[in-house]
Amino acid sequence: MLYVKKLALLVAGIAIFHFGTAASEYQYLFDQAFSGAAPAASNSVWMGADFRDISAGTVQLTVSNLNLTGAENVDQLYLNLNPALDPTKLQFTFVSGSGGFDLPSIMEGTNAFKADGDGEYDILFNFTHNSNSQHQFTQGEYFTFDITGITGLTAADFAYLSFPDGGVGPFYAAAHIQRIGSASLSGWISADMVTPITPIPEPSAAAIIAIALSLYIAVRLGKRASKSCAEVRRLRPIPVSSRPCRRGRGR
Repeated sequence: MLYVKKLALLVAGIAIFHFGTAASEYQYLFDQAFSGAAPAASNSVWMGADFRDISAGTVQLTVSNLNLTGAENVDQLYLNLNPALDPTKLQFTFVSGSGGFDLPSIMEGTNAFKADGDGEYDILFNFTHNSNSQHQFTQGEYFTFDITGITGLTAADFAYLSFPDGGVGPFYAAAHIQRIGSASLSGWISADMVTPITPIPEPSAAAIIAIALSLYIAVRLGKRASKSCAEVRRLRPIPVSSRPCRRGRGR
């Protein structure tokens, strides 16, 4: 049984060694109004943007309207990229969304887009803003894109401040919100902090197979060991008394 335990531990150790590496994730929380009117919700985390590594050279972006209220909608979203990289090489592939709004057009350029009085950004999402709520990016809605096009791209490449150019900022990201209050006001919000998040590693396919194999081997060998012990017990010689047998008396 000691051999079985050692073998199971060895295979389990191999499985742990092959666990998938934890992906890096960076989260922006839009909680600061830097120009115009602020969204009406008392919870000032109005929007969120998450960048997550999902494979080599592929980053997944999810943007959510966490606490927009009433008729408020996002008109524009501004993001940054590592200055050493060329944003025009980025490719955006739609993955999923809450539906009910038109997907944004996406523009890229090094320090090409200015968010009101803030600095210059590299990526601009333009949303439908001159139609009704059915087409606009409004409260409770979200979307997810996969971003590729640059070898070695990671979530950390989007954790950069805008290029300074103005009286406020720079910020990691910015957005323009319309139809605030009586639907006649608008304002600019920003994310002035980025929060690195390290998810719990998930086991890879190889790790799952190795764990299953270790359990199978342990069970099979355990049954064999138990069976062998049972057979040994059955074959064990019966002890014979050393005392001579008593013979019956003749008549």
